[in-house]
Amino acid sequence: MGKILFIALLFLSISAKAEVEVHFSPSKDCENALVERINASKKNIDAAVYSINNKSIVNALKQAHDRGIQIRILTDRLQAAGNSSAVKDLRNYGINIRVHTRNKIEHNKFAIFDGKKASTGSYNWTNPASDKNSENCVFFSEDEKVVGEFQNRFNYLWQINTAEKSEEWFNKKQ
Repeated sequence: MGKILFIALLFLSISAKAEVEVHFSPSKDCENALVERINASKKNIDAAVYSINNKSIVNALKQAHDRGIQIRILTDRLQAAGNSSAVKDLRNYGINIRVHTRNKIEHNKFAIFDGKKASTGSYNWTNPASDKNSENCVFFSEDEKVVGEFQNRFNYLWQINTAEKSEEWFNKKQ
């Protein structure tokens, strides 16, 4: 009930000039919309995601990194340890990734692009999320309040899930 109330309040607070886009899976719609926003990013991408293994999204993140886009990803440590996870690959590529060290799980699925656009929903950044699962994603543009709320939450999560604790985890997994 709390999540439904949050989403309802979120939609009510969206400004008139804001753009909202909604997609559902199974389909490539969420995947394609995420890749589009990653590719369009000019400065930075911050993402808190439960699981990452979608090849199109991983490749787009690598290309963004190659373009000099500053990327910060916070993800779930149990999911990151899985055989299909792309977390170690992205980290080895030079992307700034932390695994969560606070709370039971890092179950968020949201991203902020250049501080002007945000995405959220149940959509995991995985192949099954596109091909098999019933999931959703919502994209917000040009709404400073909504995008700012996601940015503030990401900054808080990034701060409490320290680089040192994350490095300890990665060192144990090598």
